[in-house]
Amino acid sequence: MNPDFAIVLNFKLSDTKKANADLLVKTARDIGARAVSTNGDQTAFQAACTKYTIALVNEPAGQSYTPDNVIDKMVTQRKAGKATIIDLPVDENGELTDESQQLLAPINDWMHMFGHAFNEGEPCNLAADGESFVLQNRHMHYQKYIFVKKPLPATITVTGLIHETNRVEWIEKRVDLKFTYEDNKLEIEVAEPVDVFPWQVLRIQEHRPEDDILETKF
Repeated sequence: MNPDFAIVLNFKLSDTKKANADLLVKTARDIGARAVSTNGDQTAFQAACTKYTIALVNEPAGQSYTPDNVIDKMVTQRKAGKATIIDLPVDENGELTDESQQLLAPINDWMHMFGHAFNEGEPCNLAADGESFVLQNRHMHYQKYIFVKKPLPATITVTGLIHETNRVEWIEKRVDLKFTYEDNKLEIEVAEPVDVFPWQVLRIQEHRPEDDILETKF
């Protein structure tokens, strides 16, 4: 598991001795989070984290966000190579408050579309113009992710590439985009995707090691 957590859900229990740890941790897992923290019973949460393959970390203080700003805050923190610690109030019955559930709704939608790039992306030496920025896949450096904020630009220029680009696509629906690559500079023509996400993500695929494998004939 990548120990560089993009988001940490910090469950703030009203009653530290009363929590549905299994439900809370499963909820975190289901939205694409890979770590949680809590002021509740560590034994119960550790058991749930082991069950759902999520890390239990010590993050006593996070921040409160709203459904309107949480995605922007998450992406801005990731651009800086930092995690976002999200405080989630838990009611006296040990379950998420209505406020917490409303906050998780846009996180769930966005992470289901872009969570892999968000969790596996790390800062790199590539630069994109405007408000866009680039992360690379920490395991496969030939895959890069461009995070693009709405309103979308007509074109995006990426500099710093050292390998030829094979493909550029929206992660959503894998829609190919037109591009040119010359002198280590990538120019992408941006077509509008059909959704309402405040941040979109493009995938760049550079020349891969397996592309050099000659065809084997039997």
